[in-house]
Amino acid sequence: MNVTTLFSLTSPAVKRLLGWKQGDEEEKWAEKAVDVLVKKLKKKKGAMEELAKALSCPGQPSNCVTIPCSLDGRLQVSHRKGLPHVIYCGVWRWPDLQSRHELKPLDCCEFPFSSKQKEVCINPYHYKRVESP
Repeated sequence: MNVTTLFSLTSPAVKRLLGWKQGDEEEKWAEKAVDVLVKKLKKKKGAMEELAKALSCPGQPSNCVTIPCSLDGRLQVSHRKGLPHVIYCGVWRWPDLQSRHELKPLDCCEFPFSSKQKEVCINPYHYKRVESP
């Protein structure tokens, strides 16, 4: 299925967020991941706008964009489970990202995955990439 066909089947919010996607790997899975996120963010006032602002102005200060943390901390997208911050940093910044050990939260992030709070920040510009230990 080509990109044009994919975009004709997706909501405007998903299409808009996919516009910032990095890499061409697993197009369909990335679309599903963004669709799952949009459903979660629509429940929070201003969250979609905050994410769009962060994605459209990399390097500019932005707020945390959070989703509820599941019991095991992972998010299921299609047939795969992964850590939310790793999934979305992979979609929007580093398509070759493999593990949470390659990410470190920036000081500005109030809800990093490592803090084990009820919410986790998925703003890809609140994390930096580090060498895997």
